[in-house]
Amino acid sequence: PTMTMVNLPLLLLLLLLSLYPSSSWAFSAPPYRSSPVTISGGRVCSAVTKSGQRQQFFSSVLPKRFYPAVHRNNYSFHTTALSSALQLNAANNNNESTITTNPPTPLQESLAGLTVAFSLLSKAIACSAIVGVNPLVGLWSSVIMGITAPLLGSRSGVISGTAAVVIVPLSGLTMQYGVEYMPLCIILSAVMQGIFGVCNLAKTAELVSEEVLSGFLNGLGFILLFSQAKVFTAAKKVGALVPAVGMASLCFAIVQLLPLVTKVVPSSLVGLVVATGLGMVLKLPLATLESTAPVGTFSGGLSSLPSWIDLGQLKRMVMDFEAVKLVMPAAISIMIIALVETLLAAKVVDDMTGTKDEKGYDVPKRSVLAMSTGNLISAFLGGFGGCGLIPQTVLNIKSGGGGPLSSISYALAMASFVLFFAPWVGKISEAALAGIMITVAYDTVAWSSSLESIKAVMAKGGDGTRVQRLIDLFALGLSSYICYFGNLAVGIIGGVVAQRGLHSIFNRFSSSKDGAAAS
Repeated sequence: PTMTMVNLPLLLLLLLLSLYPSSSWAFSAPPYRSSPVTISGGRVCSAVTKSGQRQQFFSSVLPKRFYPAVHRNNYSFHTTALSSALQLNAANNNNESTITTNPPTPLQESLAGLTVAFSLLSKAIACSAIVGVNPLVGLWSSVIMGITAPLLGSRSGVISGTAAVVIVPLSGLTMQYGVEYMPLCIILSAVMQGIFGVCNLAKTAELVSEEVLSGFLNGLGFILLFSQAKVFTAAKKVGALVPAVGMASLCFAIVQLLPLVTKVVPSSLVGLVVATGLGMVLKLPLATLESTAPVGTFSGGLSSLPSWIDLGQLKRMVMDFEAVKLVMPAAISIMIIALVETLLAAKVVDDMTGTKDEKGYDVPKRSVLAMSTGNLISAFLGGFGGCGLIPQTVLNIKSGGGGPLSSISYALAMASFVLFFAPWVGKISEAALAGIMITVAYDTVAWSSSLESIKAVMAKGGDGTRVQRLIDLFALGLSSYICYFGNLAVGIIGGVVAQRGLHSIFNRFSSSKDGAAAS
């Protein structure tokens, strides 16, 4: 009930903001020669000054005296491409641009999908354990989401599957009332997602500015980073902390350094194989996926296939108002988080590749409908669905993927792991997987964009633009804090509302002050 009280007002406010004319927020570009980029209902310009310093401005309708001197003198700028927090971070970390100039080959996409499948294995199993169901439930949920998303027109390059951010509110429901309420919760959430798609409300994702996106990525990255601590805590209990840290560090180093030598094979896949293989050769006492999963999880065979839920029980729950009321708070939370992360994952692909997915139809709308359909199918097969995954999407692009084939190959690889190669997959070292996930967490955190927001506040400029940069930095910090310590959905919506509200107040105050001065 508390979650419903928090999410419903924020969701309604976000919908109102999306329907409110963007011009009323008084965002406009400053009068200098640079190509502004439309984003989030306002205009953001990122440019390089004559001194070579990159500056970024969120400008408003202000008198000319409020602009920095460099604007008043109307210097000529060299426009740079607007980069998201994730793109800037990945480019700086790898000393190379992540923008893809050529479409990936089928081999590159297949290998990228295989790498993503390995990285998602332990996560799917862990999510199943958190909810309190068989580990295979998480694996098959990822398979279903991975296949339905590209086939139904989701953004190419986005990886959909089991999501930890979805599991958090779901686990609260199952731990308190039991797993029998899980299908009803996921179905209700999927229906609400479908309504969002049909009513063309996916445009609400455009309200998420670069600062709020950076805050979301910061929170998500640190959640992912510290979630790996359990691997080393368990290793310490059995006296294997040093080997675990060593193999994770080896995997991390390979993932970071191998692309400097060759990109023929995904560095993440090489790191996983080398770290696991070396641990087996040296006979290190490292935990594996098989050793930490229930007996029979990695036995393979047709007995591992999912089965239909009890439709009679589902019908009784749907007709029971108390049951629907019971699961609705979790369903609303899942709906909001899944929508936002799926649409932001598509935005991350746009930023990392420097391209738009032009297919002749509304890609965000189709992405939401594809997610809704995948969640419905997963729920009827006893799964808990998922959404677009930003960390795995990052890994997919960095590993050479980017098309629909990478998502399909990831899903088929996951299915093959369960049916045919389960005994081998069970030998994978959890320390090696932790090394990959630490790499993904490091690449997810918006280091560069966050630092640039701080530098922008410290840079010289007019009082008006300095206040605006302070508002942007506040939105970044607020969304980062709430996403990590609180709720991801509330963090995103709260950041959007705070940033837009403060900008609107400041712009109206400045306009009134300017009008009074003119009179």
